[in-house]
Amino acid sequence: MNASAEKRAANILLNKGALVHIKAPLFLRMFGKKTIAVVVKAPTVHTLIQIANESLQFDVDLEKTINVKDAVTEVAAHGKVMVKIVALAVLNSPRKRWRLPILQRFLLKSIDVKELFYLYQLIMLYGGYEDFTNTIRFTLTTRITKPMNLSQEEKRS
Repeated sequence: MNASAEKRAANILLNKGALVHIKAPLFLRMFGKKTIAVVVKAPTVHTLIQIANESLQFDVDLEKTINVKDAVTEVAAHGKVMVKIVALAVLNSPRKRWRLPILQRFLLKSIDVKELFYLYQLIMLYGGYEDFTNTIRFTLTTRITKPMNLSQEEKRS
């Protein structure tokens, strides 16, 4: 892992976000601005739930080898969902939800596959899924309202 990738990972972990440059829209390119900066921060719980719901649409068999025809089929089936996941993570707010279709169309037309994969990877790796599952496990083990067996004998069926 090179130094810039480590710096990006540290920024995500510190909730500063990762700065990603994508091609600017046409009206900005007419004024000479080639790229725009998009900051991808760690998603909120609300955004994480939305991303998880969208991710459940993926139904890919990872064990079989994928030929070119299968790859094209998967891109057609899941490309828009991946762009929607990235758009949700970039917006990262339920109040900005009205911008989702606009950003989704923009990303669909302007982002290349490598940038899409990089953003998706950032979201999945540093999105907080591990923290969320650890919180659930901790909550399950520390339930104070759970009935306990206080007898000396082991319960038998």
